[in-house]
Amino acid sequence: MSGFGAVGARLYAWFNRHPETNRAVVDLAELRAGETVLEVGCGPGMALELAAQRTGAEHAAAVDPSETFVAMARKRVPRADVRVAGAEDVPFPDASFAAIYTLASMHHWDDRDAGLLTLAAKLAPGGRLLLAERLLDRPGHGITPAQLGEVSARLADVGQTGVRTVQRRIGRRTLAVIVSERPVTA
Repeated sequence: MSGFGAVGARLYAWFNRHPETNRAVVDLAELRAGETVLEVGCGPGMALELAAQRTGAEHAAAVDPSETFVAMARKRVPRADVRVAGAEDVPFPDASFAAIYTLASMHHWDDRDAGLLTLAAKLAPGGRLLLAERLLDRPGHGITPAQLGEVSARLADVGQTGVRTVQRRIGRRTLAVIVSERPVTA
């Protein structure tokens, strides 16, 4: 995905502000002070700001393919390490993060399997991966029950353990979060 342009990014950020959703995902990640955390598809950085409040901004990182979103996130959380990249090409060393989360971005990825493989590799042993999407009846800007099954199976295939789905009702929508862990030992 090449990302949103400047005008598109600002409109998307304005019309898709969901503080309750951001908070729900950050809460589910169970972030602790000093833990390294990565947000993939950070948009304007609203959830990144919440994560940085829990871990310390110097322990927070994010990627987004949109230069405009990266600039917005850097402004919102100046001490976080925010870079232009997609899920398939995260520019951080393997085994770097105690927690990685995405929020309404997986449906934008160019290559979902490559993104899942990359994110699993970036987790430290025992690290947590959370993939959050709006639950839908049919394919679109979110995830369907069938797609939940496909993603969960793929995570198990790449060695993630404890794969499960947590659902949260937020307003009139249901948030589906696939949670998994990287094994402590290979």
